[in-house]
Amino acid sequence: MDRLSVKVLRREDEAALYAFECANRAYFERYVPSRGDAYYEPESFRQALQRLLTEQANGAGYYYLIWHDDTIVGRLNVHHIDDETGEVGYRIGADYGGRGYATAALQQLLTFEFLKLNRLIAETTSDNVASQHVLLRAGFTREDEVRQMEWEGQVLTFYTFSYQNDR
Repeated sequence: MDRLSVKVLRREDEAALYAFECANRAYFERYVPSRGDAYYEPESFRQALQRLLTEQANGAGYYYLIWHDDTIVGRLNVHHIDDETGEVGYRIGADYGGRGYATAALQQLLTFEFLKLNRLIAETTSDNVASQHVLLRAGFTREDEVRQMEWEGQVLTFYTFSYQNDR
């Protein structure tokens, strides 16, 4: 894992991130709702990236890329931030799952000194056992909260996990 790093999202990463998102679109859309066709058009993607960079500059969200050497293997975000809590989301590319990258990236995130939030939360579907294991290994605990949503004619059940920052 020494060659794994979590780096803040930058404008200079646009081309590599766009290639990562396009290459993994079908894979991601098997598990989460699509971002829509427009997201994958270069100009729309550029605008979406700019919105994230603006949120990051304003402290409304923290957006990271997970790198292995010089290759993006995933994304890691902290968003929906209020005074004490942020919501964590992550995605690992199709060719990189099962290697511990998500767990290692979350563990790195939890060491970032500027991340002064008291609590982080994350959600995963009840059938995404791999993601549940990632969160537990990174130090999150499963809460009793359960949420349901309909997607493509199915009812999905989401579990909530939380991490308490003791700083």
